[in-house]
Amino acid sequence: MKRGEPPMSMALELAPTGMLRIGVWMVPYFARDHAGDLRGIIPDLGAELARRAGVTPVLMPFESPSQILAAFRSGALDVTFLGITADRAEAIDFGLILFALQTTYLVPAASEIASIAEIDRIGIRIAVPARSAQETHLRRTIAAATLHPIPAEEPQRAIAMLATGEADAFSHVAPMLAAVQGDLPGSRILAGSYFDVPVAIGVAKGRPPAAEDFARAFAADVKQSGFLQEATNRAGVTGITVVG
Repeated sequence: MKRGEPPMSMALELAPTGMLRIGVWMVPYFARDHAGDLRGIIPDLGAELARRAGVTPVLMPFESPSQILAAFRSGALDVTFLGITADRAEAIDFGLILFALQTTYLVPAASEIASIAEIDRIGIRIAVPARSAQETHLRRTIAAATLHPIPAEEPQRAIAMLATGEADAFSHVAPMLAAVQGDLPGSRILAGSYFDVPVAIGVAKGRPPAAEDFARAFAADVKQSGFLQEATNRAGVTGITVVG
């Protein structure tokens, strides 16, 4: 992929308003707000995509994937970088997978659960983000434990459930669990990963093939060139693996 400016027609196909409107899910492992300046892996990727397309980036923060999905359906967004799920794919054309997020469980200090293999037992209650890739995977694979979906933007609800004994484990990506672990003293993150959530570049559905091709080539290049790994290192996030 050449790093020079693309044809103007292609830029307008990707960003028809002349600005690249980028949906950013405001979770610690994706982005953080520094006095109004969004920083992190997704802001870095979005800004670089806009630079290569020759348009102005507009980073638009959202509290949940469902809000991002609604914005795509209303025509308010051009691109995002998000975990792939069936409902999101109804409004977003996902391209190449960029990285994967390891998924595991957080358990309270008094829990006797010592490994991921011990989770799927009768009586175990798992708090999990609703309509997430994790929930989709667990509904296919869990046989004995029960799932208790919570709003994706409210991880503290899961922490409260663990603290009060309403849940036995909190399932989420490892970077999120690391971010909230301090709110539940003595809690433990179980080693390993039961599912690696694929995070891909996504373009508003219905855009011309040239826009999708440009996004796909961008994703391939930021992985091959090391840009994505550098962005990950700058963010200091663990539990992320760049997918080759």
